[in-house]
Amino acid sequence: MKGVKSFYILMAFLLLFLFSFPDIVHAVDIPYEVRIGLEYKYKNTDRINIYNKEILAGYDTKSGYIPEAIIKSDSGFYMVPSYSYYVSYNQSFDSYEEALYFSQELKSDTFSAFPANFYLAKWYVYVGEFNSYQEAEAAANQLSGKTGRVFIVKEPKSSRIALKNHTGTLVVFEGEEGYPQFYGVDHSPYQGLINLGERQYRGKMEFGRYDGKGITAVNVLPFEEYLYGVVPAEMPASWDIEALKAQAIVARNYAINCMGKHSASGYDLCDGEHCQVYKGYTTETERSNRAVDVTEGELLYYNNELVSTFYFSSSGGYTENSEDVWVTALPYLRAVEDYYELNTYTWTKSFSREEIEVLLKNNGKDIGKILDIQIGSYSTGGRVMELTIIGSNGSVTLTKESIRSFFKKDGASLDSRKFQLVKGGTTNHSYFSVIGGNSKINSNISLNQIYALGADGNITNLSGNLASIVAEGKNGQEHLSLVHSTSAEGDFVFVGRGRGHGVGMSQWGAKGMAEAGFNYRQILAHYFNGAEIR
Repeated sequence: MKGVKSFYILMAFLLLFLFSFPDIVHAVDIPYEVRIGLEYKYKNTDRINIYNKEILAGYDTKSGYIPEAIIKSDSGFYMVPSYSYYVSYNQSFDSYEEALYFSQELKSDTFSAFPANFYLAKWYVYVGEFNSYQEAEAAANQLSGKTGRVFIVKEPKSSRIALKNHTGTLVVFEGEEGYPQFYGVDHSPYQGLINLGERQYRGKMEFGRYDGKGITAVNVLPFEEYLYGVVPAEMPASWDIEALKAQAIVARNYAINCMGKHSASGYDLCDGEHCQVYKGYTTETERSNRAVDVTEGELLYYNNELVSTFYFSSSGGYTENSEDVWVTALPYLRAVEDYYELNTYTWTKSFSREEIEVLLKNNGKDIGKILDIQIGSYSTGGRVMELTIIGSNGSVTLTKESIRSFFKKDGASLDSRKFQLVKGGTTNHSYFSVIGGNSKINSNISLNQIYALGADGNITNLSGNLASIVAEGKNGQEHLSLVHSTSAEGDFVFVGRGRGHGVGMSQWGAKGMAEAGFNYRQILAHYFNGAEIR
């Protein structure tokens, strides 16, 4: 009875402990390794060059990485998908060295022979390449008659890849049980890296035909080292270290939230904007690596849940509520004023009526001749929420981010939804907008027409390169954001500021805050309402 009582006391203590420290229950595990599909240049391609002169091939298992072979080539290597027939000696070997030795015995003026690998300690010797089954069968019969050994035909497989150099095939990898992963082991400026020419990469490189077509490169490396290649690719490494630390944390959160996004393709994340831009070792700097190191393991939470840390380039003076860009209203993604974004990005883009008619038809809409475009409403952050295109035979209404994506020119969409629409003519002036409270007032007024009465009694014309001013009104101070547009002509000219969706952290705003003396915790607290770093 005493033992039962002690058990219940122990259980009560454990429950009290867990509920007293809820972050222990909800802590997110950061993966040790991550698989990055190099879609930028090496997805479903017919050839990937490897500029190392010595590489280590092995396989990743539950017990860790197991090496299989060191392969050398003074001229480097290249990996290709294999579509050929081969002839195989019908006996396996335990090692690359054994298979290589036997392949050298088989080589002749007529046939090329080389090792072929199925998986761990499963090596064969192939002869080839052949373009047809009949050609391979004839070679198998010839080899059997010449050597007295049994040779069989190996038909093409959708998983098969071949490692080659300028002399021909070095190794064939079947890939049915798993694809090999390679380390760069040669003594060179890129020792320990895989060198693909334009970019170099830490960790291991896996090459595979994950959809049975071309060959794709997948960089497998420690998660924190992956961030080494993300932070300077997403934010200039020359910026203040506190801004870089903030970028490191939002990138860490973002990556964990996106893990498995490309699982159907054979990897966790890609190296493009679809996930986060990743450029490998090539763009690393001591400064950006330090930002990752000093924040190692730190994540942003809200009520014990991992925050969706969206970020973008420039807010244009005000960030945005999540529901005003997408659907879900998240309590930590609220529109906030971006006081410290001092170098707001400005832009213009013009469209003729005919160009808009073509865009509509490309989207399956035909409303006749374009008569007008009207802005229906703005968000808290000053972004266009609803826009209607009026034609002679009807109208089309666009909302939220579909506005940006619809107005595409030369392959590029609108930089943001924070814009003023100028109709019928040329824009070569600046306009101003007042941002305050829950409303935004826009006016197409040239700065040459505006004068300010200062506290010293002097009257000053506002023309020039001012980015913003502060005005005193009956409701207190208001921030006036000034946009200096470049000249543009067209039936409809979009004159805007900011770049990106506007939700979460403004990178230019983070830069301004860091330069004003705020640390990375304060920066993230500004952009992610109520979130905390752990």
